[in-house]
Amino acid sequence: MPGRVKRNYELRVNLQDKPLGNCWTVDITARQSGGCRTKGPIFVAQRVVVTLFDDIDGGEAAETVVFGLDGRSYEIDLNQANAKKLRTALAPYLEAGRKRSSRTGRAFTHTDVSPDPAAVRAWARSHRLDVPPRGRIPKRVYEAFAEAN
Repeated sequence: MPGRVKRNYELRVNLQDKPLGNCWTVDITARQSGGCRTKGPIFVAQRVVVTLFDDIDGGEAAETVVFGLDGRSYEIDLNQANAKKLRTALAPYLEAGRKRSSRTGRAFTHTDVSPDPAAVRAWARSHRLDVPPRGRIPKRVYEAFAEAN
């Protein structure tokens, strides 16, 4: 529609430092940025309360437990009793197992180091193989170099 002004809004979310019982309190504030009003920003606030429910028995949960198995990470919301049961059941396996570095979730793979491109180009030219002066060296040239050396 002609003559309408599009307004932009900022959205700020502030998660409180401590949970309120078994709930987290989140403050959401929207503020108009720009637009045609000059008397100041418009503030709209909304309070959202997130309640955790136990994923086993459906009651109120006290915490979210994060664990991993077979290379996958899981999280489950549990009350204190169910969290204790889970930790007790996993305790013998945790004691016998090895800790893994938590930097990455993937195993490292070894990659072959290719030879120096300048050496490959010089070798290819000396053996009268077609090799470009710049850019990517064809795979067949690298293979021939590897067979010869």
